[in-house]
Amino acid sequence: MDEGLFQQPPTLENGRIQLIPMELEHVQPLFAINHPSIWKFMLTEVKTETDMYNWVARAVQLRQQQKALPFVVILKETNQIVGTTRLYELNKEQRSCELGSTWYDRHFQRTYVNSDCKYLLLQYCFEELKLIRVQLKTDERNLRSQQAIERIGAVKEGLLRNERILDNGYIRNAVLYSIINDEWPSVKQRFFERNGKYAQKQ
Repeated sequence: MDEGLFQQPPTLENGRIQLIPMELEHVQPLFAINHPSIWKFMLTEVKTETDMYNWVARAVQLRQQQKALPFVVILKETNQIVGTTRLYELNKEQRSCELGSTWYDRHFQRTYVNSDCKYLLLQYCFEELKLIRVQLKTDERNLRSQQAIERIGAVKEGLLRNERILDNGYIRNAVLYSIINDEWPSVKQRFFERNGKYAQKQ
C-alpha cells in the first residue's frame, strides 16, 4: 500500500458488476436509491440529499487522508448504481484492513450483488495488496448481516461490547469477524462454487 493506491484507486469488476472509486458526482444517484431501512443498523442516518452529500464527501475525504477506499457498485448490464462499499482501517505495517460501510438498493439486497462485491474486494485484498487479515464488523442486532458474513466463510471472533455510540445515541455491541490469508483459498473456492464464472474478474 503506497500513496498511489489512494491517488489512483482501482476499479474492480467481473462479468456482472463494477466497483469504481466513489466521487461527489455519485451523490444524486446514491440518494435516488436511498431508503430509511438501509440505515437501521448503520453508524449514521441519511435522510436528505444534503445528508448524502456529507456522507459521500466524508468518504472521499477519508480516501484523500489515505484511510479508506470507498466504492460505488455499478450493475454492468444497465450501468445503474446499486450500492456502495469500502475498505478502511488500511494498515500497511500490519497488512490488514476492514471491509464495511456496505449498503445496496433494496431491490438488490440478498442477491448476487453482495457476493460479487465481497469476492472482488477480498480477492484484491489478499491477491493484490497481499494482506494477511480482513475484518468485518456488524451490529449485534443485525442478524441478516451476520448470516451473510458467515455464508462467505468469515470466522466469528467475538462480541465487542459498547463498541460505538451511533449518531442517534444508541450504544451498540458489534460482532467481529475476520478472514486471514491462510483461509482465503477455501473462502475463494466457496465463492466459486456458489457463483461460478461470475466470481472471477473479467
